[in-house]
Amino acid sequence: MKKETKKQYHIKEGSYKEAGITFFENGYQITFGAKDVKDLALVLYDSKTLEIIDEIILPIEYKKGNLYSYYIGGIDLKLYLYNFRVNGKIIQDPYAKSIIGREVWGEKRSEEKIYCQIKEEEYQWEGDKSLKYFSHELVMYKIHVRGFTKHKTSKVKKKGTYAGIVEKIPYLKELGITAIELMPAYEFEEIIEREYNYKPTYAVDEIKDQTLLNFWGYGKGNYFAPKNSYAASKNPQNEFKDMVKELHKHGIEVYMEFSFEPYENQNLIIDCVKYWVEEYHIDGVHLYGENLPIAVLAQQQLLSDIKIFQNYQDTKAVYSEGENLEYRNLIEYNGGFQDCGRRLLKGDAYQISDFVYRNRKNDEQQAVVNFMANHNGYTLYDSVSYERKHNEANGESGKDGSNFNYTWNCGVEGSTRKRMIMDLRKKQMKNAFTMVLLSQGIPLIMSGDEWCNTQKGNNNPYCQDNELSWVIWQENGFQKEIYEFVKKMIAFRKKHPILSGAAKLRVMDYLACGYPDVSYHGEKAWTPYFENDSRYVGIMYCGNYACIDKTVCDDFFYIAYNLHWEKHVLALPNLPKGKKWFLVADTSKKKEEDWLEEAQESLLEEQRGVEVEPRSIVILRGKAVKEKGKKKDKDKAKQR
Repeated sequence: MKKETKKQYHIKEGSYKEAGITFFENGYQITFGAKDVKDLALVLYDSKTLEIIDEIILPIEYKKGNLYSYYIGGIDLKLYLYNFRVNGKIIQDPYAKSIIGREVWGEKRSEEKIYCQIKEEEYQWEGDKSLKYFSHELVMYKIHVRGFTKHKTSKVKKKGTYAGIVEKIPYLKELGITAIELMPAYEFEEIIEREYNYKPTYAVDEIKDQTLLNFWGYGKGNYFAPKNSYAASKNPQNEFKDMVKELHKHGIEVYMEFSFEPYENQNLIIDCVKYWVEEYHIDGVHLYGENLPIAVLAQQQLLSDIKIFQNYQDTKAVYSEGENLEYRNLIEYNGGFQDCGRRLLKGDAYQISDFVYRNRKNDEQQAVVNFMANHNGYTLYDSVSYERKHNEANGESGKDGSNFNYTWNCGVEGSTRKRMIMDLRKKQMKNAFTMVLLSQGIPLIMSGDEWCNTQKGNNNPYCQDNELSWVIWQENGFQKEIYEFVKKMIAFRKKHPILSGAAKLRVMDYLACGYPDVSYHGEKAWTPYFENDSRYVGIMYCGNYACIDKTVCDDFFYIAYNLHWEKHVLALPNLPKGKKWFLVADTSKKKEEDWLEEAQESLLEEQRGVEVEPRSIVILRGKAVKEKGKKKDKDKAKQR
């Protein structure tokens, strides 16, 4: 039954300008949106006993459209927890900045046992500012806050938390990461109710009866509140801020993923993004949902330097035709790169032209993110180890998850001890990392892929809160070799601006230097083979179009991609006088030979072509070389 107000409060009509609850003079302004309201009340709870201590009836005539707004004087809401009661049903404030009741991960709670809280406290940001990296400076790394450090092999003290990520900052720096993207870390309900008999076939302690966990976190939630159960402390707000501040101190940007319900109120979405940018200093947002107000967000003055990621960006709704941007804050998730890259990696036909396009994609008005694996699908290791999805543990009879994964198991489905198969998988992983890290877009690595994490063929582990989804940090020779290769590749990309997409490559010699910025080659120089059965291409980058430290031109580079199961010799263009081709890396080589330090790079004996082993990628550098004969003549001249 509805309780009557025990105390007399001064209530008058509010201003409707700002949604949520805000402090005002000696009370609060409350603005709440709802449809078809017959009765509305603010319910107050004792912060210790959680009992209802008062219920303030709010006049429904204080209304404009679907907004209800009130000034309530003579009350200090910080002393209580609160909810709204609408038409007899308890609901949470969609603008609540702090949620009480979900502190324990996986604990089932009814809506009436979840409470909103007013939290107003100062935080010492110590001068922290957004890093504002340009897109070509980014190497992204995607993290599930809980799964990243939950496993015992993470060797962090505060496992599965924001603080745990802080403990891993030295690792991120060593790898070369400049930005992390967090899977949903706002307050969401992790309990999913089953509507049919569910018998898990994988040992999952948290799944009981007809419930399971929404481990990923996508779906409706309390978008303004950091997730309580991801905090090691009792203050998730400050712990999240500590994490952002420490990452910024070490040169790492922070992006947040938000999954909005179909046709969520667009004003709430805009307010949410603004709030996280202002309150938590995040550097970007990745939005999922329908009818998202991307154009409005991109045109907000406050968000002009905040990166906005989405699977598709309509730049025409934001910028005028031909408008060039030095700083591109609209960024498209290029899922087509993964599909094309995986198909080419496994040797499919009809892929080379699409790969060349996606490898160079780097528009003037938006940047792109390229990846070979993400949260929704196989891990990178599983993409070279499985051809069929193995999702039985999800309890949906293997019907969930995509049926189109474009993967190849290298000859054996799943785990094997066969050396030949494992060597091929290792090479394929190096090929995959090379393809994404030498693309002109922003490279994204899914956390754990550099350590060859496996989900045992599950391509949709949305409900798996266990070793299937957690990053396993245990090290063996195979994993260490892949990690070292990735680390060197990232450093190589960051050192050479011609490889990282600071400007769109035009396939033109617009500097009149004798070479286009990028060119394509086949078994004949300057003559690429783009027919449907082609699985190889040589891509040459001219360093004259990019400068290191704005003074010295970059080197020439030639990336020879041969994803065919046969060996090919790709032709090498002639370099400017005094330059020769040197071998940098070869994915067909074994550890310590697959990547050569600059001082160890070997001069190719044959300068007219490079032999590329089956399913391999070779990286060459064109740089100046001292000719021995001329050096001897100069030495003799000095002696005279």
